[in-house]
Amino acid sequence: MKIKTLVKSIALTAGLSASFASQADFLDFEIDETPYGGGIVQADKLNGGYTEIINFDDEGGFTVSAFASMNQLFGNGGTANSSQIGSVIGANYNLYATFTAEGTVMSPGAMGSNSSLSADTGSFSLYLDADQDTFANDVATLDLANTADDMLLGSSQTIGQNVGLLYGFGGVFDFMFRDFELTEDGDTYFVSPTPFYMNVRVDGDFDNIPLEGEQQITGDVSAVFDVPEPSTIAVLSLGLLGLGATSRRKS
Repeated sequence: MKIKTLVKSIALTAGLSASFASQADFLDFEIDETPYGGGIVQADKLNGGYTEIINFDDEGGFTVSAFASMNQLFGNGGTANSSQIGSVIGANYNLYATFTAEGTVMSPGAMGSNSSLSADTGSFSLYLDADQDTFANDVATLDLANTADDMLLGSSQTIGQNVGLLYGFGGVFDFMFRDFELTEDGDTYFVSPTPFYMNVRVDGDFDNIPLEGEQQITGDVSAVFDVPEPSTIAVLSLGLLGLGATSRRKS
């Protein structure tokens, strides 16, 4: 992007992030890089680039598949890069993510945008590539090559609050994936907090695109982890209380 466009994109991303009122500040996590020649590293954000295939139908709907390289870790509120926090990511191993979404397009869009995208369903999966050789044969079908050594670290099949905004010069997106669960391999990589955060928020930017047919998009992407909003915790608590009451009645 040109500098002026980049500044606009950063400003819009900041405004979009602020609109997600329940999103907390950067939350720390620790990863164990000792199997890859590193140590225990504290970080708070993953960052990288992505390639995405988005298909628009003739009825206001869209589907998305994306492959993202996540080979940058940040700490200290997202200000310290991988080398500054002592990480060997990108040098000794890679992280990558796949994500999907399906939803509707609205024109004119929300927040003063030309058009906005809202997903009804979606998924996010995070992998570790020890041999640093995985790539996408076909992003549309998420057909990946050289995955034999890869480990699934965690995934979510539930998309929460989300929006994509398209302006004349490009766009930004902010998707929250809920119920993020680590695998056994994920538990050995993300060593704290325990239990791990339940939400992962994925945001980034993209170039201007026509809202028709199949489009390929590239851009920057970040991911941070989060805890459930207080309202969600309250609902879960009420549900557990209800289960307890039902159990007592049965006994």
